[in-house]
Amino acid sequence: MAKLFLIVAALLAVALALLAINIILRKNGTFRSEDVGANKAMQQRGIHCYRAQDKIEQRDKSSIMDMQK
Repeated sequence: MAKLFLIVAALLAVALALLAINIILRKNGTFRSEDVGANKAMQQRGIHCYRAQDKIEQRDKSSIMDMQK
C-alpha cells in the first residue's frame, strides 16, 4: 500500500513539474484565452459571449416593445 502511495505521489509530482515548466516557457507565463468574447474568429462571425449576447437580445426586445406601444 505504501509503495502504491509513493508511486502515485511521484507521478503527481512529475505532472506538476511539467505544468510548471510549461507555464515558465510560455510567453508572459499565460495561456491563450478560451473565452468566446476574446476569440477573434468568433468576433468576425458576430458571435459574442453569453452575457453580451443576452444584453443585446434584452436591448432589442425592449426596443421592439417600445415600438409596439
